[in-house]
Amino acid sequence: MNSITTLSLLMAVALGGPLPQQEYGTPTPAGMAKIQHCQVFLIQDVEVPAEQAGRLVRVDVRENDIVESGDLLAQIDDRQAQLQKTAAELERNAAQTRADDDIEVRFAIKSFELADAELTQDLDINRQSSGVIPMSEIRRKRLARHRAELQIDRSKLDLRVAQMTADVQQAAVLAAEDNILRRQINAPFKGVVIDVLKQEGEWVDIGEPVIRVIRMDRLRVDGFLDGKEFDPAELSDRQVTVMVQLAHGRTEQFTGKVTFISPLVQAGNHYRIRAEVENRQHKGHWMLSPGMNATMMVHAN
Repeated sequence: MNSITTLSLLMAVALGGPLPQQEYGTPTPAGMAKIQHCQVFLIQDVEVPAEQAGRLVRVDVRENDIVESGDLLAQIDDRQAQLQKTAAELERNAAQTRADDDIEVRFAIKSFELADAELTQDLDINRQSSGVIPMSEIRRKRLARHRAELQIDRSKLDLRVAQMTADVQQAAVLAAEDNILRRQINAPFKGVVIDVLKQEGEWVDIGEPVIRVIRMDRLRVDGFLDGKEFDPAELSDRQVTVMVQLAHGRTEQFTGKVTFISPLVQAGNHYRIRAEVENRQHKGHWMLSPGMNATMMVHAN
């Protein structure tokens, strides 16, 4: 096959167009579909953005660094956010102290007990000697007891309001903590840093990309299959073996699984099939790389 034909095949795969009829896989006696001229693509390629505007005070990674999900990649100045958190915590603690203070409730209960005892005593006196205690005094002490009873409810209500205030301040603490976390730029998944777009000391705006991370431990392979040879249902979720040519004539195989079969049939009754395969390293370098050409064997049986 000459170089012009090879270039045409690669462009067809990249643009989603059909390959020439003779380049599509055909079933083998072993019950496999052989798909030539497949291409390797990334599954995840993310330019991690800044979630808050500010000055970068730290950039902890370089190109080609391997990072785990959640690793800190860069830090935006968070001094003001830290102060806001401290203030919110102090207000929360003060509100919680008021909410835990039941002195007013206990005093109101004791006041009610005193008012009730005085009224009971006067009523007992009048039962023994009618008219000793004037009715005006009886009514006044009944009012005092009722006021003391209502004061218990009022004190309990004040405690509930104080607790709600403490809860509001706790929400303010959580908001301050989130504000701090949004100034940390973390790895969204396990991958490789391939570009550091901003340097320490630079200003970044909200949404501005800072670090580019790609996933290399798992890649996808796309190819086209002749619809006259296999139905999509025969290949859905099937295991695949992907073969690539490396330096010095070496051939390496990688295993994976069909994850997508396009419902759109293209010219010549061909449809796109996609598999995800596990990558591996050799001497610290990934063996399978995006952009490589590959041959895919789908285990139809």
